[in-house]
Amino acid sequence: MIIIPREKPVIQQLNSYYLNIDKFIEHYQGELGAGTVHFRSSSAEAVLFFDEQSMVSGYLEDHKQKVHGKEVVGRIIEMVAGNNFVVSVYRIPPERLYFWANLPNSKPRYKDLTSEFTDLEGLIKKMEGEQLTGFIDVELNNGEGGLLFFYNGQVIGGSSADGGGSVDRSREYRDDLIRRSKEHGGRFNVAEVFLEPEEGSTAGNDQMQKGAAGGSKTAGRPQGTGGAVQINRERVLEMLRELLATLESVVQENRRIRSDFETLLSRKFVEKVDKYEFLDPFLAEFRYAGGKVSYEGDAQWGELVNAVWECINEIAQANGLSNQLNRRLDDWRKRFAGEIKEFDINL
Repeated sequence: MIIIPREKPVIQQLNSYYLNIDKFIEHYQGELGAGTVHFRSSSAEAVLFFDEQSMVSGYLEDHKQKVHGKEVVGRIIEMVAGNNFVVSVYRIPPERLYFWANLPNSKPRYKDLTSEFTDLEGLIKKMEGEQLTGFIDVELNNGEGGLLFFYNGQVIGGSSADGGGSVDRSREYRDDLIRRSKEHGGRFNVAEVFLEPEEGSTAGNDQMQKGAAGGSKTAGRPQGTGGAVQINRERVLEMLRELLATLESVVQENRRIRSDFETLLSRKFVEKVDKYEFLDPFLAEFRYAGGKVSYEGDAQWGELVNAVWECINEIAQANGLSNQLNRRLDDWRKRFAGEIKEFDINL
């Protein structure tokens, strides 16, 4: 089964007969920076993973073979050029490109854990704590099952055994898999995916190195900077986390406010969904819970920061907390002075 994050196609259902494949891929390398091209026919299926500089890897599956790796890229392009395929293109955040490209190269971490001795929900929490980049393969005793994908300890989606390789990012999928594992029992295998590009690839080493070791990486250029500065992902998320945590403490101290902070924030996010789709609580691309933040979307950093700041500002103003919040942010302003200037946050 070929698995790619294909829920948001950039373009789809094209006929390869009318395409110059080389120029087609070159165009989307420049347009997206990182992504995948999916080819499907009645007799074969293939995927090409690319970054802005090169073809990273490929995966080919037909009735005779299942092959993958960088050496397959040329075979796929040659095969597509001589046959009719339905073609679709999907964006992949650059920092996750090698996760999806290297899934076939995963290595076992824990094997044959049975539900008799291992609870799936507990195993998920353990993998979150171990900062797993990889997946849990769930084989249920009723013949069903699925996969749960982890990136640096966060669940980023799942794929059912009969789902055709599509990725389901909903919390409901995970909860349902846990429920069915308790009901039917089964076996769990944990595999680790290594994010280093294959030998010979020239791109993205600095972005892809944050695996189990937890090293730093940079992320996409924010809006409004003209591409002059490379923004550090961890500092941006920590800046937002501290900002949200400060507002949360101010809200908790105010006895007039009946709702808890996470409810206030979720309601505000829902109000902003038409303007900022990535704030949709049901998509959970950006999340704040338990004093922690996570971001799994592909919006520009500048747009994310401005969206979260807009929500914080409106919550504070609506509840008469603006002055109190500003007094609490002196240390925050000093620590993130560069980012505040870069993102033009109007304090």
